[in-house]
Amino acid sequence: MNTDCSKQNIEFNIINNGTITSVPGFYAAACHCDIKGSGKPDMCIIYTPEGGTCSGVFTTNKFLAAPVIVTKEQLKKTRNIKAIVINSGIANACTGEMGYRNARKTIEITSQYLGVEKKNIIVSSTGVIGRQLPMDKIEEGIRQCACKLSGTDGHSAAEAILTTDLVAKEIAVSIKVEGGSDIIIGGIAKGSGMIEPNMATMLSFITTNVKIPKNLLDEILSDEVGRSFNSITVDGCQSTNDMVIVIANSKSNVEIKNKKDKYYKKFKNVLSLVMKDLAKKIVLDGEGATKLIELKVINAKNKVDAKKLALAVANSNLFKTAMFGQDLNWGRINVAMGSVDCDFDPEKVDIYIGDVLIVKNGMGVEFDRIYTEKLMKEKEVKFTVDLSYGKEEFSVLTTDMSFDYIKINALYHT
Repeated sequence: MNTDCSKQNIEFNIINNGTITSVPGFYAAACHCDIKGSGKPDMCIIYTPEGGTCSGVFTTNKFLAAPVIVTKEQLKKTRNIKAIVINSGIANACTGEMGYRNARKTIEITSQYLGVEKKNIIVSSTGVIGRQLPMDKIEEGIRQCACKLSGTDGHSAAEAILTTDLVAKEIAVSIKVEGGSDIIIGGIAKGSGMIEPNMATMLSFITTNVKIPKNLLDEILSDEVGRSFNSITVDGCQSTNDMVIVIANSKSNVEIKNKKDKYYKKFKNVLSLVMKDLAKKIVLDGEGATKLIELKVINAKNKVDAKKLALAVANSNLFKTAMFGQDLNWGRINVAMGSVDCDFDPEKVDIYIGDVLIVKNGMGVEFDRIYTEKLMKEKEVKFTVDLSYGKEEFSVLTTDMSFDYIKINALYHT
């Protein structure tokens, strides 16, 4: 998953200090309304007056948070979304009928302050599970944000959605258009713990100025979520509030009607770049993490098996703690894969760290330990597992597990 944003391409450019409001026609604002005791921003609004085509992907957790339920209901009514209201600090999950009413009330309040119809607004929340939203504070936050929406304030929104994150996660990319305004895609995300494929305690909001039908945007988003946010794991824990939202407001003169259109492939590839970049930033900001680890399973019988095996290793506490201790204990990779109900031959398995073969036919081999010790000390470590059993592959990004992970989650009180 190479998303080195220091490199430029003749067909697209990474926008310096780019964010969601780098996209023409999008506005944002954030404030502190005292949901978080830290004094940090905890409420934001993302707004595009003309509205546009909206697509979303959501957590598969059965305990759906109220804002997820409400936003899914909203998108069934219309895909023309003009505003997203997000709070951090309280997840509004497992809060029953009152939580649902509060999510709906958030939309009503936003409608009044923005002068936007309720059907054109969606909501999102992140934070502690089980607490009700303080609606007086929510209303004050919406009032403040509605008064100061700006086309240059996407950075504040990126800050306002954070919980245990250490850094904001943002990116914007422009695609060169012949004889017209460039296509721009901007994104922000949050997440550092409870990160597991099928999404987790993560949110991502992506803006773009193309014109595109909802069915095509749905298909592209579904494909790229599988290659980005659903290919990362920090701790194997899933959450209740996750969503990835894309809004295309049609401000560019480029319309992508189908897969044969000139800019379809470029748009899809750059959206993929944006999502992979945000996903990688989430893993790099993993709670207490000291390493970014790529685990790639190749030559599997099928894609499903490749994914199961990669995740088994990536979520193994034994493997992750060995990575923190910089201990090249390849046996923990074998053990994790051996526990999975998948069809492969253990006696055909080869394992590499970087380009160094450390396991051949399921057994350890001699290798340059001085060199591999250097590899284990790197911030980014790559393992490849070759099953020699088929032609499919799957890659997962994960982290090590440190003392600080336990400390952070032990002190994250409800």
